[in-house]
Amino acid sequence: MATASNMIPRPSAGVVGVVDEMTFYLRLVTTTSGTLDTTNTWTPGGVTVVKTATKTGRYTVTLPTSFERLLSVVPTIVGSTDAAIGANTKGLDFFIRNDNVTRTANLAGSTQAGTVDLQFVQTSYADAELPDAAAVMVTIVVARGKTF
Repeated sequence: MATASNMIPRPSAGVVGVVDEMTFYLRLVTTTSGTLDTTNTWTPGGVTVVKTATKTGRYTVTLPTSFERLLSVVPTIVGSTDAAIGANTKGLDFFIRNDNVTRTANLAGSTQAGTVDLQFVQTSYADAELPDAAAVMVTIVVARGKTF
């Protein structure tokens, strides 16, 4: 009979572990028409963010390298203290496009470049620019290893 001292450790039921998980924290600040304010935008070393050319409300995030898995991308728009955040034609909702981070299952079908696109949309889900002078905190979680 197995005892607690010789059991193989494993995650609890319903829990999935990830090997070599890494989190990146970014803050994007816009000026007008979705242009990034490079003075007040900050990213960790090796991470770059650019407004995607010819695309409305889209930003390409480039990580220092590709990873085995893209686990999560969570942008949070920061509103002003009291003023309305903007019209419903502004980019107040979001999703990701072009998962070129993931090594094993590139959904975009293109090369693995360590990039992911963050797309902002209006209430009708049409692509839309962020409100002028908006700030967005972005958390990106990736993993180098496989899940168990």
